[in-house]
Amino acid sequence: MAPVKLRAGEIAMDDTDLESWLTQREVEVLRHIAKGQSAKEIALTLKIAPRTVERHIGRVRLKTRTRNRSHMVAFAISKGLIGCALAVTYVPPLGL
Repeated sequence: MAPVKLRAGEIAMDDTDLESWLTQREVEVLRHIAKGQSAKEIALTLKIAPRTVERHIGRVRLKTRTRNRSHMVAFAISKGLIGCALAVTYVPPLGL
C-alpha cells in the first residue's frame, strides 16, 4: 500500500503495523463497531459524545483506507487487530 496524504504531516499506514497507526481509543471504537454497536451506543458505553465516536470512525476509515464500517471490521480481522470471535459476539441494543 503506497502512502497517502491525510493532513499536513500525516500519511496513511502500511499493512505491516496497523495497531501503531491507530490510537487506543480508535481501536476501542473499532472493537465496538465489530460488536455491531451504533455510534450512539458506543458513545453511551465510553461516556463520550456520539459526534466524537463518528470522528474516531472517520479517522479509522482514513487511516485504513476502508469504505465503510463493514469493510473496516473485515480489514481489522484480516490484519489480526481484532479476532473473529469478537466480531460475531452479539450485543443487544441498549434498553432492551
